[in-house]
Amino acid sequence: MTRKYNIVLVSLGVLLVVAGLLGLMGKRVTIVDGEETVRVFCFESTVAEALDKRDIVLEDGDIVAPEPETPLKDRLEITIKRAVPVSIIADGEEKPFRTAADTVADALSGAGVRLGDQDLVEPGLNNPIESGMSIKVVRITHEILTEEKEIPFETVVQYDDTMYKGMEKVLQKGESGKLSREIRVTYHDGEEVGREKVKEELLKEPSNRIVSRGTIDSIETSRGTVRFKKAMVMSSTAYDATFESTGKNPGHPQYGITRSGTRVRPGVVAVDPKVIPLGTKLYIKSLDGRPDYGFASAEDTGGAIKGNKIDLYFESPEEVKKYGRRNVLVYILE
Repeated sequence: MTRKYNIVLVSLGVLLVVAGLLGLMGKRVTIVDGEETVRVFCFESTVAEALDKRDIVLEDGDIVAPEPETPLKDRLEITIKRAVPVSIIADGEEKPFRTAADTVADALSGAGVRLGDQDLVEPGLNNPIESGMSIKVVRITHEILTEEKEIPFETVVQYDDTMYKGMEKVLQKGESGKLSREIRVTYHDGEEVGREKVKEELLKEPSNRIVSRGTIDSIETSRGTVRFKKAMVMSSTAYDATFESTGKNPGHPQYGITRSGTRVRPGVVAVDPKVIPLGTKLYIKSLDGRPDYGFASAEDTGGAIKGNKIDLYFESPEEVKKYGRRNVLVYILE
């Protein structure tokens, strides 16, 4: 009996020793994996060994705290934060990325995306990370351009009561000024989105153009005082109804017929309708001392009558040849 008792006591002692040794070697560890929490008794040396022993697989981007190489100790809590997929768009590329970061800023940092002081991030840097979210980085750059701009001159009008209305004399030629500007151009991902004036410098003042314009709006004629809208100096020639002037012989259906459909007669003149509309009533004054052509009506046109030219009708080739070419003062009557 005594012998059996001694054996039992020895066995109990051995068990107690073994239990004590196990207690010294084993650690009580809590593993928090997302929303799942387990408590285990571990004999492994490091955090990584403890997770591997229990087939806990870490995916790319998952965060383990403490670090996998950390030695195990009793009552240690191991936390696993699982990464979620996001998309990062930056520098012309879209890259898939897994992250366990809390905020957009941390996710970009973990992905190695460096931000400039003025770069835009959508959503904002402090926004929480959500699975499947898209993070866009807009690179903002600037460029300073220097450009020169012409400053147009202004026209200053001085009225002259010794000149006919419609006539003008240039007293001083105008000269444009010049302005230098520094422009700050803003680019988003290389595309221009805005311009801002930074600096402006006047290089040359503009010089005004000064003109004198007539105010006289009436003339004395054989019919008395006649008012006019404007007066202009024109180059004048003469024509008649012959083939030499019109290219038509008597018998031609259009012989002696004007562009307006009227028959030619003294007082009918040919004009450029872009300068003087057909149907306009005129008074034509000589500038060389010869008798005035007098009152006239713009009813005809001519192939050579373009711009500031006028062709006066006479009834005979002799008068046409004698007239030649001369400047006249043409009044456009009211």
